[in-house]
Amino acid sequence: KTLQSQTQGLAIQRSGAMSISESLIRRTSSSKRGKTWRTVLEEQMPILVWLPRYPKENLSVDFAGAMTLGCILIGQSLAHANLCMVNLINGPYSCMLPPIVYAFFGTCVHASVGTGGLVSLLTGEVMSDQGDLAERTKRVAILTALVGFIMALMGLLQLSFLVRFLSRPALSGFITASALLIMLSQVAPMLGLPNWASKGGILNVLRHHIKYLELMDPATTGLSVVAVIFLMNAKKLKKVRYLKFIGDFKELVLLAASAVFCNYYNPSVDAELQIKIVGEMPAGLPSFVMPVQSPEDWKIVKELIPGAILVAFVVFLSSFAGAKKFAMQDGYQIRAFNELMGLGIANFVGAFFGAVPTQIGLSRMGIAHQAGIRSQLGANILVGVVVCLGVVLFSRYIEHVPMCVLNAIIVNGASHLTEFDQAKDLWAYATNERYNWKTRGDMLTWIVGFSCTLYFGAFQGMLSAVFASLIIILYQVVNPDIVQLGFRASDHLEDDRARKWMALDREGATREPGILVLRLEGPLFYANVERLQEWVEEEELELQEKEDIIGIVLSASAIPFMDTTAIHSLVALSKTCADRGTLFCMANTFGQTGRIAQDQLEPILEDAVK
Repeated sequence: KTLQSQTQGLAIQRSGAMSISESLIRRTSSSKRGKTWRTVLEEQMPILVWLPRYPKENLSVDFAGAMTLGCILIGQSLAHANLCMVNLINGPYSCMLPPIVYAFFGTCVHASVGTGGLVSLLTGEVMSDQGDLAERTKRVAILTALVGFIMALMGLLQLSFLVRFLSRPALSGFITASALLIMLSQVAPMLGLPNWASKGGILNVLRHHIKYLELMDPATTGLSVVAVIFLMNAKKLKKVRYLKFIGDFKELVLLAASAVFCNYYNPSVDAELQIKIVGEMPAGLPSFVMPVQSPEDWKIVKELIPGAILVAFVVFLSSFAGAKKFAMQDGYQIRAFNELMGLGIANFVGAFFGAVPTQIGLSRMGIAHQAGIRSQLGANILVGVVVCLGVVLFSRYIEHVPMCVLNAIIVNGASHLTEFDQAKDLWAYATNERYNWKTRGDMLTWIVGFSCTLYFGAFQGMLSAVFASLIIILYQVVNPDIVQLGFRASDHLEDDRARKWMALDREGATREPGILVLRLEGPLFYANVERLQEWVEEEELELQEKEDIIGIVLSASAIPFMDTTAIHSLVALSKTCADRGTLFCMANTFGQTGRIAQDQLEPILEDAVK
């Protein structure tokens, strides 16, 4: 009975998720019988499947969760717009249409589409040399449209596999360094330093202009410290019954309280002592504006393409990883194609309304899951409506919000992005004597991504991390492990059971006299077959000083693939060995390797035996 009640509760909690899962299963089975136009349309737009089946009893839960996510997004998006170096109102503009558009194509139930710290940092770096604030605000729409177009094109061409070249260690090192860059970039404005004095960030001030610290504003610094302390400890308020809402809406509460404080504090002091605030904000909803309107704009398009490609990759990789995590946790499936199309079209449409590049927020997905949201109606569609209402009703109050509080929100969000635990795990792998040298490649990739991002910036750091990953992969493929094998000393040739073969350096392993047994771990192709030949020749010469070698056995149990160059080289090796009275043969072939060996190598090996 207990198990039955728990199962029923779990089924109710996942009802929204399972509707998408059922549709995927149904589409898969129907694809075997042949697809109709309706099936194809449902594959591209899952909302046509789950919305007609939406249970009305889920509406109250989804609405409550949407209110939470919408309020959180308003506060976060203002801070992220500051990080993007555009008008602050463009942050909330980015959280209106994109979530609604994503809900038509996306397959992740708990995905919360909106602005994000990492993507905002990359956007700010791309836009940093695009003129003044007004020009950057205009041109960021071009960048967003490019990001959306690139992602949608990747979906149509089935290019989601390209992001796999960005390894997890490379992404972790890049994210950790980017989080530090985000936090460091906010320190100078949190101290109240003038714009001209904070150029180059706080590190530049400390290294070259230490006297600029005398220009710190005590009120701004004090408010920044209070804001950071509040944000980092607000989570504890969730345990207090009547203060739980403060912990849930900490950013919104902080913005409101600081705005009230500045509204009374600034008029009471001199102009030079006033805390810098957001200032006048446009009221109402965004207008429809074409991102590209003139020939000069097409020149900007060409300039922004490299940055847009990087932002598109990071948007998809960070979004898909988080979406997959929650999908596996709740037992439903997501499709890379739908996620690419959903995020791509959402960004492209948002660009016509002044949006900055958006992504699926991992922390907001956690909030959506914890709030019990059961469909994208609550995770995205209603959230977009809440943000629209918030901007229409409260935009005139945002102008009193102090800038240093927005900086503090960014610092708090970035502090949760660091992944030093990942570096610790990679170091443990790299220093473990039981593992081979290849495990150190991940640690090296993390270090390259981290250090290059810190030193050169986010854009160059990401490229360096990808380049390092590819170089390490190529090196590992070209230099595969080749292990000499032996058998357990307790196994005798007269026994009926087969010998257990293992690496010769393992305890209890012994060699068969006169026979060299080896195993290559990895594909055998044109780039590494010479290494195999050299290794065999070196080991054979070394062993012949002690004994006569009558046979060489290559175990193919770890060779998933062979190309024609490898086949020709093995044929040549077999003939060379036969000429000097040594038999060369292969064992444990499987799959395609086995079929190729049977067709191409077996006749040659039989001739060698004769």
